[in-house]
Amino acid sequence: MQTTLTVAILSAFFFLHDFHVTHTTLHYNSSEESIEITIKAAIEDIETALEDKGAENLEIGTDKEHEKAEQWIRDYFKQRLVISPNGKPAEYTWVGKEVSNDLHDVYVYFELVDCNKNGPIESLAVENTIFTEILPHQSNIVLIDFGENKHTLTFTKDQSNKSIVLNKD
Repeated sequence: MQTTLTVAILSAFFFLHDFHVTHTTLHYNSSEESIEITIKAAIEDIETALEDKGAENLEIGTDKEHEKAEQWIRDYFKQRLVISPNGKPAEYTWVGKEVSNDLHDVYVYFELVDCNKNGPIESLAVENTIFTEILPHQSNIVLIDFGENKHTLTFTKDQSNKSIVLNKD
């Protein structure tokens, strides 16, 4: 009886509590001296966030995708993901987007070129507020891959800024 009650309570919790996650990878490409950025996010969440800012009829990943959808996606992520090598916010460039076959997720690609122009990267600060303005239980996972230095950071509405020190090789 107690097991049945526990399962019922947990099931109700999962149905009532939306779980939203983005996955971002920051990969340091040493031969290009760049940071390659890949963001995986649910299309539904992107559309909700952009519609909240006034965009309409996005239909991402369909034949009817709005002609400004890529621009709005690019601008949204650039405002919500700030990467600061050695404490200095860096400007990164749009590479493109790719929609998953099941039309559930979109992969968004950016690149931070010439990231060593102010010297070797010794620390990395990240501010990640993707979807936290519309989804109170949003989690944003950032995987950092700098050769031997690998870190996983998790961001929420209450914890949107984190920094790491990269080990010197």
